Amino acid sequence: MSRRLARNACTRSHLRVLLMLLPAWALAACNEVEQEEIAASGATLCLVDYEVCINPIFDAVIAGRTGPTTCAGSGCHSQGAGSGGAFKIFADAAPGSAELLANFFSARAFANLDDPASSKLLLEPLEGVFAITGTHTGGDIFPDTDDPCYRAIRDWISRRVDDEGASACGVCEAPPDFSACGYGAGP
Repeated sequence: MSRRLARNACTRSHLRVLLMLLPAWALAACNEVEQEEIAASGATLCLVDYEVCINPIFDAVIAGRTGPTTCAGSGCHSQGAGSGGAFKIFADAAPGSAELLANFFSARAFANLDDPASSKLLLEPLEGVFAITGTHTGGDIFPDTDDPCYRAIRDWISRRVDDEGASACGVCEAPPDFSACGYGAGP
């Protein structure tokens, strides 16, 4: 009788271990699939395109709904300011500098690579999405998704690459004139 109880206890113990390991094995299998999918479709964004087309948008003075503003302003997302939430950038970062690279990493952190239009980088300054994203104390910057600066950022996020310096980089289109961005463009 005690032998059967010992064997049942051993079987229960093995079963518990198997049940504890099963989720880990399943998760490991999922992670392998996800990594393969990411590698196949690109896991990052173009640094060159960011430098040429996106960082200048953050430095530009754009007519927001409440007046002219710049993302890199000291009261907004400037690295040296205490406001602006977690998105921080260095104003007037020189091409190829450590500051520009930091700006790239900051912007990339707010990009949704799977659904570019759902990127916080785009939703926060977009008119009419307050209930979705919370507050953007800088107000509405992009009146709609046809705004040239909005489109440039969305297109940059849409071009996923395997590494920041991929040969597919260097194809962005910067807004020809920042006065066409925001509310300054007019109807």
